[in-house]
Amino acid sequence: MKPSIQLHRSAISGHCHRVELLLSLLGLPFERIEVDLAQRQHKSPEFPAMNPLGQVPVLRDDELTLSDSNAILVYLEARYAPGQWLPRVEALSGFVPMVRSPVGLAA
Repeated sequence: MKPSIQLHRSAISGHCHRVELLLSLLGLPFERIEVDLAQRQHKSPEFPAMNPLGQVPVLRDDELTLSDSNAILVYLEARYAPGQWLPRVEALSGFVPMVRSPVGLAA
């Protein structure tokens, strides 16, 4: 069975590495999709549909697409390991952390 998580990544990106590390620590199967930055694959007509800034990483999990490494890390922890990597504080329930990227979430 094909994993539901796809990670569009580049081996030279530290932001991709941190996402891969958390996926590994959580023991989640995922499909690595290499984006060839030297060949400008991230600037192809298809890629901006996932991330208009044309940056990696981009994570797809079923119908959800995330394109900011910090947003991806928070999402993975919240969905697959709630409370194991980030503290849970009742006063902050419903709190959504801000990310620097204006396109952290893509439809």
